[in-house]
Amino acid sequence: MELVNDISNSLNSASQVGSAPTTRSAAELGSDDFFNLLITQLTNQDPLEPTGNEELLRQISSIRDIELSTSLSESLGALSGQQQFSTSSSLIGQFVTGSQNQDGTVSQGMVVGVRFTEEGTPLLQLATGAELPIDKIATIESPLAVGQALVGQTVTGVDQRDREDPQVFEGAVTSAGLDENGEAVLELDTGESVRLRDVLGVQK
Repeated sequence: MELVNDISNSLNSASQVGSAPTTRSAAELGSDDFFNLLITQLTNQDPLEPTGNEELLRQISSIRDIELSTSLSESLGALSGQQQFSTSSSLIGQFVTGSQNQDGTVSQGMVVGVRFTEEGTPLLQLATGAELPIDKIATIESPLAVGQALVGQTVTGVDQRDREDPQVFEGAVTSAGLDENGEAVLELDTGESVRLRDVLGVQK
């Protein structure tokens, strides 16, 4: 493409002038830069061999394509980020199970938060302290359904409601329900009422 070649030549020339040159590739330039360079090219063209109308239209069309492509990429990137944020946020309060890890373990627990990496990848923060990439989710269940499925099984865990004095618990689940805050709670045969999010192990 002649215009890109002209840009590269202009960049190379500019890099040789001045005490502190900066180098920019064609991919870093925007449509305004391309238009300015096109105007410079037309201003300095050989009057005996001017650029033809067909070539001029082709270059303008190329600039327009670059502008539309950049705009579309930015719009799609923003939309993708919004969708990831919305999807991951909607999982807070849900009980998720991840696919099997390489060591054979499986991460599962109630989602209590979301953290985004520098690359924008959402990591679900589980009540167990583990983090689960959103693309590793195998199942999503409501906490109440999970609690009801635990009836008759022995659970162990640490009650974290008092951060300064956490209490270890163990007992058979006799019933499950939701408290006034919509939190899934389990009633144990020990008389204790514990949160599903604090369960760390299950024994049948």
